[in-house]
Amino acid sequence: MVSVKIRLNNEKREHLFNIHVDDQSPPSVVKDPNGEHEQVTLDWDGAINDEGHLRHCPVCECKDLFVRNDFPQVTGLVVVALAAVISLIMLYHHFVLYACVVLGLVVLIDFLIYFFTGKVLVCYHCRSEFRDLPIRDDHAKWELSIGERYRR
Repeated sequence: MVSVKIRLNNEKREHLFNIHVDDQSPPSVVKDPNGEHEQVTLDWDGAINDEGHLRHCPVCECKDLFVRNDFPQVTGLVVVALAAVISLIMLYHHFVLYACVVLGLVVLIDFLIYFFTGKVLVCYHCRSEFRDLPIRDDHAKWELSIGERYRR
């Protein structure tokens, strides 16, 4: 038994709540643990194949899903921006070696984050996120052409 973590969004991409469901017998109706939102109906018919891979989003039934690293993008952007500012200050004061060390450390940290963070499967339509489930090899990363079809 594996507990799949789902970050549920509605069709307007507004975050509703987070839930954990059993991948072997997922519920068709889920309720907000905090009681702030109404219950949400999930359509699991054909959503999971025999290998446990997600075929379509059980929230909105969209068949277009993409894979991304499960790491906050804002955090990565802040780290890179901070490293750039520190390096520029060091370069201004002629500490070239230290500036290169800072940039090298950021590259190393980025490399480690890329290979050691988990993956998350995201629905293009409602942006619900599915964690801790096997991901098919044919699920691609974000593609602009598909994303434009679902743009709001």
